[in-house]
Amino acid sequence: MSRLNKKIMIVFVLVFIIGMLSTMALAADDAENQRRELAQKYKNAEPGESFLVGHITFHLSQEYSMMVLQSIEQACRQLGLQFSSSLATSDAEWIQQTQSMIAAGAKAIIYNCPSVSIIPELAKICNDNKVFLATYFGLTAETFPGDFGPYWVIDNTPMSDEQTFLPLVLLFQKMRDNGKTKFLHIQASTTNATISTALINLGVFQAWKLYPEIMALGHQWGEWNYEGGRKAAEAALAVRQDYEGLWGANDSVTIGALRALEDRGLKIGPFTASRDMEMTTAEEILQGNFLCTCGFDIPYYGGRLVPMLYDMCVGEWYPLPEEMIQAPELSVYGKPGDLEKLAEAAGIDDHPNFKVGPTEENLEKILKKMKDRQPEYPYDFRLMSYSKCKELGLEFDIHAGAGTELGRHNFIYAASLEKFGSVDAFKKHVIALMEYFLDFSVADTWEEAEEYAKTFPPELKLDPIWK
Repeated sequence: MSRLNKKIMIVFVLVFIIGMLSTMALAADDAENQRRELAQKYKNAEPGESFLVGHITFHLSQEYSMMVLQSIEQACRQLGLQFSSSLATSDAEWIQQTQSMIAAGAKAIIYNCPSVSIIPELAKICNDNKVFLATYFGLTAETFPGDFGPYWVIDNTPMSDEQTFLPLVLLFQKMRDNGKTKFLHIQASTTNATISTALINLGVFQAWKLYPEIMALGHQWGEWNYEGGRKAAEAALAVRQDYEGLWGANDSVTIGALRALEDRGLKIGPFTASRDMEMTTAEEILQGNFLCTCGFDIPYYGGRLVPMLYDMCVGEWYPLPEEMIQAPELSVYGKPGDLEKLAEAAGIDDHPNFKVGPTEENLEKILKKMKDRQPEYPYDFRLMSYSKCKELGLEFDIHAGAGTELGRHNFIYAASLEKFGSVDAFKKHVIALMEYFLDFSVADTWEEAEEYAKTFPPELKLDPIWK
């Protein structure tokens, strides 16, 4: 190539790069203009105004739900907002509590694991009254934020398949290293947070594929709490007693199941894994009676919706469709050194989603705050509000001032992951997911699971990568 041609080529490349950067800048400006226009259109308060934020939860018999409540209250206090919380155990109570909070002046309500069958009705009530709502675990095959009007536009659900795949691979590796093949599989629920149940079961399938010699047994339902986990393990023990490992849908369920197994003389704590990263589980891990869990920084996860809702209420920010489905980033917690060795043996030490968090430090500096009379988690949620930062002269920080040492303290837009690429593709995945993985009692052996997999549609994404 002549010098002249090389110069022409360099100029062409530079022009192309400049053009691409200009296009990206214009697209970013356009997205920001859309957010601003929508935010101003649907706002229901003014910057600096102190209004009521409500919180309704499905139960408080789980450390997760207690920490979510506490962190929402802390965030409201930090942002100068009023706070009210209530418990709903029936469809009628979800409706009644929503109406009561709106009557008391709520401009935003946060639902923790709402009754999904009535989300359209709850959304209608909030839309009619111009009250924003946000959900934890509000997705199903039929309910997505943005589908029922402009005021339910945030759902905050972990990628529970990722949250299952990583710790379960570590458990399976430890079982393989020790010649163990039979693990007790406890599912979550077919009535509450069903999206997470299905995602967890997908994660079981993804991990199991790497360890076909393992048997998955029991498949009882733990219903998300300690007592449910005990009952599930007792039902499984009525069938057989030779379990060598334990996986439960969350920490509360798994601790309950572990206690039931111990009561029957089955000491398999070191071969136990689950998901959430609750205080009791962290203590069991450090005592050597639990292998690992995978956590999503529960107090951060809980409190961060308050600044988002505040910004929507005062017209500062409004999510675009791909920003409505959110998921926290995850860390795996275990005894120092143990998980890294297992990860290397399993071949996931360089997995793009694998990160080990500091169990003892997280326990001391975050999780134990749950027991304080007025818990104060190490987060300044004002820093996650665009409007509060403007009002108070603060610098915006997605990590709420907590950094990333004790946990990820961050979140992603799930529909934007490479494996989906669009909200529509994500919706199709969830529809298939709910059909094929809401109950995973169809297989005790990998051969049975493999046969079942032949029925999966292409919309169901099985690749265990989340980036």
